[in-house]
Amino acid sequence: MSYEITPLFFLLFIFLYQYNISEYIYPVACLDNGITVLYIHQSNATSLELLEWNSKTDHTEQVLWSLFNPAGFQLLPDNSGFSFIDNGRLRIKLFERRSPRTIDFDEPLCNFNSLHWLDRHTCYCSAQQGDNFGLFQLYDNGMVECLLKKDDVDYMYPQKIDDQLFYIERYSTKKDPRSFHYQIVCSLYSRNNSCANKQDVVVDFADTPIIFLTMISNKEGFVLEHIQNIDPHNQTIQFLYHQIKQKNAKWHSKMLFSFDIPTNLLFSSDERLYESLLPLLPRIVNNKIYFVDSAKTDDNNLRPYFYDLSKNLTQNIIVPIKHKGHYFVPMLCGKKFCCGGTMVNREKHLLFFN
Repeated sequence: MSYEITPLFFLLFIFLYQYNISEYIYPVACLDNGITVLYIHQSNATSLELLEWNSKTDHTEQVLWSLFNPAGFQLLPDNSGFSFIDNGRLRIKLFERRSPRTIDFDEPLCNFNSLHWLDRHTCYCSAQQGDNFGLFQLYDNGMVECLLKKDDVDYMYPQKIDDQLFYIERYSTKKDPRSFHYQIVCSLYSRNNSCANKQDVVVDFADTPIIFLTMISNKEGFVLEHIQNIDPHNQTIQFLYHQIKQKNAKWHSKMLFSFDIPTNLLFSSDERLYESLLPLLPRIVNNKIYFVDSAKTDDNNLRPYFYDLSKNLTQNIIVPIKHKGHYFVPMLCGKKFCCGGTMVNREKHLLFFN
């Protein structure tokens, strides 16, 4: 049996099953030039906790009560606090306050993803309203403004660069309603759906599924490709990482590298990740793309690598401590990289390297 992967698949399936064996830790943010590290501890497949570790004092404390599941962590622009999605609801926690605040919106929205804060009170994201995903600007007082929404079309993974808004557009083809067309589109960042008629296609991927668009400028970005159908009995799932770049007023797409993710981390098993692919997404740091891959290991465990954009080659990362579990994608914290992964002997520690 095979399954079709859709963008919604990566948002929903993490809530479908309950298991209680494997544990993971991974960083989500750092403060004070890397002195303070905020990280997630996944104790089981349905439970997350957010902890704060001080590298100078070696002190660790829990940031949120255990009744919250802080998925989709995002720091506020002024570092005064953070937001997270807890059981489908947007919550904001200020560091100076004990409890998070729940944002109740004046329009029905669900399945928030790719949320980005413009300032302390305003963010934009993709969310589902009705049968399809649209793009919205949200306020912490609950007000909702539509950026872009259309029946029978999904708009996902928005990226605002100056006054431009990049996003992935997905719609059913006329020949086969079960088949989808994917393209990266750009329009002016405009509220109240006024940008709907001013769209420019950046790159057309036809029927190739793409997710998690990341733009680093208005002329360069990256996007993840996955296969349309996967067999959950396969050992791994392969993803392809593309660079999209504008040159001489034309956009071009180039596949940079591929990586394999063990299927049991994404499907129903005692080893699946609550946040699905989020802890495993490649990170772009100083002209290098850091990622993890299980294709080159005998034990099917994830190991860290980086792709050098200036040299167009992939190199493995020599980590100071090796264990039999997974490594997750490193995050730059100050001047060192912080790497999470499978907990070993239930020790809640993160791995640091230069």
